[in-house]
Amino acid sequence: MNLTELALLVIALVLAAVIFYVSSAIVSQDWDANASFILRIIIVSVVAVVVIPVFQDAANEFELGALGLLFAFVILIIVVRFLLVDELTVSDDWLASIVISLIGVVLIYLVDEVASRLFDVKLLSIF
Repeated sequence: MNLTELALLVIALVLAAVIFYVSSAIVSQDWDANASFILRIIIVSVVAVVVIPVFQDAANEFELGALGLLFAFVILIIVVRFLLVDELTVSDDWLASIVISLIGVVLIYLVDEVASRLFDVKLLSIF
């Protein structure tokens, strides 16, 4: 991994952290964040930025298509449920984790597509 790939990885992690903060704030309607919540967002961002491309590449190696992406999404829902939703005030924990994960994944892929079209850089294809 060279310096450019490391910089792109850090940028992707920061963008994912901001995206998961915004999506969790939208779901819980609470825009406050303490240190514990920020640490949890960083952990979820690492999982989202690292795990999703790894499962997508592994599924492509075994010619499984979108099954790896689906499995990574389920893992992200579980991680969001047990790390982020515990800090939020929501009525249904699993529904909130699904919505946060869905908003997060859509925005992450949107940022990846914008970076690909504008700067010819794929943020999620580092590995």
